[in-house]
Parts: sequence; structure tokens; C-alpha cells
Amino acid sequence: MNDIITFEAPLLRGRFIVFNQRPNFDFVKVKQTHSSIIVPEETVIEGLEADGILGSTSTPKAILTADCVPLVLLGSTEHTVIHAGWRGLAGNILSNDLIKKINPTYAYIGPHIRPEHYEVQADFLANFPEYPEAFSRHHGKIFFNLAHVACAQLKKAYPNIVIEDAGLCTFSGSNFHSYRRNKTTERNWNIYIP
Repeated sequence: MNDIITFEAPLLRGRFIVFNQRPNFDFVKVKQTHSSIIVPEETVIEGLEADGILGSTSTPKAILTADCVPLVLLGSTEHTVIHAGWRGLAGNILSNDLIKKINPTYAYIGPHIRPEHYEVQADFLANFPEYPEAFSRHHGKIFFNLAHVACAQLKKAYPNIVIEDAGLCTFSGSNFHSYRRNKTTERNWNIYIP
């Protein structure tokens, strides 16, 4: 990977940029723990554990991923950036009370592992019994669709939300880091710039 920027998209408000290494400008980020915790940007300090940041300022906000879903949610004046792995989705991170307060009307789903590469074991189905359609079977293997669950949860919590998906896979896209592809410790730096 030579380029620092691996993907960029204009959003309804602001820009979403994926860097393959830490970018050289100021931003806020949290210590991600695969939780359902969202924190206001003014409370973020070094090492604060959470998986989402809610804010209203123009300060860039970062979410690090290696296959999980990076999400940006926009309300009328506030926004949230979220790291949504299967644990966060199972913990209903997208229905967090702070997110409900901004009543998001737009969601952007960034590059993440797509179902054709996200193999799971049979016992994993118990984590999402309400979403059997998020699973597919091929050649005796079971595959899971993170984006399907994220979209379903967003539409249930915010019925009028407009959802846009980058449609890119971290596993098959060689310009992205993917833990499932090669057990890398590197991360994709997903930055929302309001």
C-alpha cells in the first residue's frame, strides 16, 4: 500500500475519507472496544473507551476498522461516527440514546467485509435470531451480512433515514486492511470531516 488515501466520498454534509495509515492532521478518536457506547466529542480524552463519537463541530472524527462497518449518521445539526462490528450491532449500538436524540436522517456505510468473505460458524446465528436473511449458505458454509443488519436496524429505529453504502469490501479490496484476509494489525483510518 503506497497511497495514504485509499477511498474518498462526498456525503450529504462533509466528506468521508479512508486512509491506510494515520493521517497527519488533528482529529478526535476513541479507544474502540466492540461495545455499544457512544460519547459526545467534548468528553473525548486519550484512551476513552467507546465505539462512537457524537458531535456538532467541524472537528474531524476517526473510526478505525479492519473489517467492521464504519458508519456516519447525520441529523439536522449533529453527526455521529460509529464502529459497528457484530458485537456492537448485537448490542444495538445504532439505537443508542445519544443517537436517538439527533434523529438521523442520513447514514453512510463505509468499506467493510462483505458477506461472500465473512464466514461464521453455526453457533453465531444465535446472535441475530431476528435477522435470518442476513445469513447465506454456500457449499456447506455460512456467511454473514453486516450491512444488512446495520440497514435493518437503522430503518427500524429511524424509518425515514436515507442510507448510502460505499459498496466496497475490505477483504477483497487490496487497498484496504483486512484482518480476515491476513490477520493484519494495521487499520483503515475512516475519517469523517464535517
